Amino acid sequence: MTDRSQETARLVLPAWAPLAALAVSLLLAWINFLTSGRWASFPGALHGWRLPWYALALASATVLTVMARRHVGRPVQVGFGAAAALFAAGAGLYASAFFSRLPISTWNQIPFKDDYTPLYQAAVNGVHLLKQGSVVGWNWWLLGGYPTSSDIAQSFGAIAFVPMVLLGEPVGYHVLHAIVFLAIPGLVWWDIHHEDREAALLAAGFACLFGGGYLIGIGNSGDTNSLIGAFCALVALVGSRAARLGRRWGGPVLMLGLTMALYSHVAFCVYAGIYLLVEAGYYRDARALLRLAAAGIGAVIVSLPVHWESLRYHSFVSFNNTVYDPAAPIDWPLALRTIYYHFEILALPHRWFNDYRSLVNIWFPAMVVIALSPGRTRTAFYASTAVVTQLLLRFNTSEVGALFDRIQHLLPIVAAPALAGFVLRFGGTRRLALALAAVMGLYVATSFEPVRHVPDLRAWDPPLVDRLAASKGALVLVEVSPHRDMDSDPRRRTPPTPFDVHFEGLLPGIAGQRFYTQMWDGWVWTIFRGEVIGAGTFAGRAIEATPPMAFETEMRRWGVKDLFVWTDQTRDYLARSGSFAERWRGGPWSHFELPDVDTRAVVTAGGSGELVDLTFLGGRVALANVAAGSRVVVRAHYYPAWRASANGRDIPLYSSGGQLAFDVPGTGTYDVHLEYPRYRALSWLAIVVAIAGVIGLSRWPKATRD
Repeated sequence: MTDRSQETARLVLPAWAPLAALAVSLLLAWINFLTSGRWASFPGALHGWRLPWYALALASATVLTVMARRHVGRPVQVGFGAAAALFAAGAGLYASAFFSRLPISTWNQIPFKDDYTPLYQAAVNGVHLLKQGSVVGWNWWLLGGYPTSSDIAQSFGAIAFVPMVLLGEPVGYHVLHAIVFLAIPGLVWWDIHHEDREAALLAAGFACLFGGGYLIGIGNSGDTNSLIGAFCALVALVGSRAARLGRRWGGPVLMLGLTMALYSHVAFCVYAGIYLLVEAGYYRDARALLRLAAAGIGAVIVSLPVHWESLRYHSFVSFNNTVYDPAAPIDWPLALRTIYYHFEILALPHRWFNDYRSLVNIWFPAMVVIALSPGRTRTAFYASTAVVTQLLLRFNTSEVGALFDRIQHLLPIVAAPALAGFVLRFGGTRRLALALAAVMGLYVATSFEPVRHVPDLRAWDPPLVDRLAASKGALVLVEVSPHRDMDSDPRRRTPPTPFDVHFEGLLPGIAGQRFYTQMWDGWVWTIFRGEVIGAGTFAGRAIEATPPMAFETEMRRWGVKDLFVWTDQTRDYLARSGSFAERWRGGPWSHFELPDVDTRAVVTAGGSGELVDLTFLGGRVALANVAAGSRVVVRAHYYPAWRASANGRDIPLYSSGGQLAFDVPGTGTYDVHLEYPRYRALSWLAIVVAIAGVIGLSRWPKATRD
């Protein structure tokens, strides 16, 4: 930094600001270290093998801060060798943790832990749809049938298509994760290295060390769609910076990142948009704003094939999956109290986990200082986004869904350059800068425990799966195992599941049956979310709140004969009802049977019907000896996208008690074909706009200076 720029810095920031920020951050670090033992059971956590090294680094940084207090605030260079060594250490830890969590030897099997399993199955479903020329379709086999377009934050089949087709579904799925995970530090380095190569190496090393936290947070929950979303947002940021520097590929990559986010996790497109707005404001660059508008509009149009249904048939979609009834009046005292708690936690270091959220809590004063520093550096820009992220997280309430929750997974990406910038711009002395880098780099926990894998669902619980395979009925009920509260009453909580996996998505692969259950954790994004038994609840309430006769009527409506439940609440409820008989018990599971049920998948007034040849894009109703004008009810949810035809003639479809129905067009024996739209026109529009976007954004607007 030149003398003139140092003088400018003094005019913008008080001379004491860097030292004050560092002192407050070190104090928070000490309080957190000495008063919190959270995650101590994890070998990769702060109170594991890291403890003596972190204590030594923190003590050294504290002493050196006191000794070098007159120098804090001045720029420093740690040297290429030291920065390269930190990057090498971070990369080694990062890669070893990933390949420990997902060993290559397991890549030919199904990941079987928490959300890993349903996300894998959703990717498999997405690949199958793409092979048939569509990105959305109809999942016949779960939840009474529902449109896959409503899985708005849970599928990355489009991104996974190439590796899963080329390498096979399980191997390709793991390869995608390896590519995304290992690419994140490289993209951080790429985005910084044009400006400062030493800062870029340090930022990439921090990205590895902070990103290792993905393997203990996302790695335990299996919420890898957030990892994919964070990658997409970073791609958009890298593209935007490249476009500002005049790289012709920058604009297309910006649009690519936004589009990939819209195809895989919509929230991360929103986050990328927020960061890009911050970027335009930070650099005072109107051209960047125009470029963002052009790329954003292009990305929205290119993603229409996956989101068109949710826009056209919005009454069938619930865009908030954290409350049972989003239309219910907002409980403002509860919402405001939640926001207050999010602010209060910032003053309670003893309650912080050593994850990347707590890292930002500790070093937030330092990030504010670097964000306010002059010169418009890339590291200061990332500090600005970290500050914005920290503020948005305070407003994470159920009323806005998970909109302001998932943004936390961008913290490793934005905190890495921000803290690298603070160390190099205000570190004062080389020894203090290295000590601070050690403190920051050692903080975030990671995990090396392998994720469980299985060759198929039967390997998990053979007696249960064999019993499920032999079950009959239009639908088979399986009580879901949510890890989230399924009782809409804020004063009650559902019992914890004994299972560490959401296995339900694999159920249709047992014997092809259709199930009265869902594959996601908690409430889903369709209006059919109430039609599920989960953790002792039904329709968002404790199951005992539903009159037994009403529940029995619901089961008969769907042709459910066999019910498999695991909670004592549901088991006792069924046993007391007098209508259900327990036929088997194995481990936590009980098999109940409802006698004298009409188990037909197709209900006809006369003759018979059968539902056959089901795919994500269609099916066939085989009718026999039916009379013209009689009603046929298919035990699947009515959805207006469906089209039906017989003998070349269209058949009007309508809702009969929420189920798909039509009137028999003619007497006799014949097939009625059900067809789900492929939206070919939207697909062609997406292709044309994608090509036009690549050409246009590669040429306009012209470059601007940072």
